[in-house]
Amino acid sequence: MPIFKSPQNIDLRDQSLPSVFLAGSIEMDKAIDWQAECEKQLTNYWNVFNPRRESWDASWKQVKENPQFNEQVNWELNALETADQIIMYFAPHTKSPISLLEFGLYAKSGKMSVVCDTEFWRKGNIDIVCERYQVQQYQTIEELLNELITKKSSD
Repeated sequence: MPIFKSPQNIDLRDQSLPSVFLAGSIEMDKAIDWQAECEKQLTNYWNVFNPRRESWDASWKQVKENPQFNEQVNWELNALETADQIIMYFAPHTKSPISLLEFGLYAKSGKMSVVCDTEFWRKGNIDIVCERYQVQQYQTIEELLNELITKKSSD
């Protein structure tokens, strides 16, 4: 089933599958590539939107006028809006400022599930926002993925 990676065009011809956006920690040399495991486990059940760009260049100036950066941010915003479900993972020893922004944008959407490592520097904030807006939290990514697969399999 389709895996869409930035900046690939999202074409959902197979409307029988729901879509999931893999939001969360991506910081190079700090966050593991947790999205790769999600892709493997979800591809038979979900259209997967993965923002981890294979051709990312850390030297790109992060300003609106930079075409590659602009394309990346708009791809992520479009994918977040399109997704039926958003997985949000906050990895230990990361700051994840964009993930925190996306978390704030979609906490009230009803389509987010969260895994927040106990070592994440703003875990208290994540816990309080999840509680307030009834965002489902999981202890591990594996637990969250099993829930998504089980839910889809029973449909």
